[in-house]
Amino acid sequence: MNHSLVLYIATCLMQLIILTNITLLNGQWDGIALWLCTGIFIFSSAIFALSRLDKKISNDS
Repeated sequence: MNHSLVLYIATCLMQLIILTNITLLNGQWDGIALWLCTGIFIFSSAIFALSRLDKKISNDS
């Protein structure tokens, strides 16, 4: 799977969580939404870092 596609899906998922919390739940689950978005952000940061590392290793060889 392409790294940029994973990052795009993660961004869409974060926006969907925030939109659902605001519109359907009236902001009652702010803590849970923040926790989920933070987890997705950490996962996306790891994917980004691994893709940069992989690109750097392949350029050095």
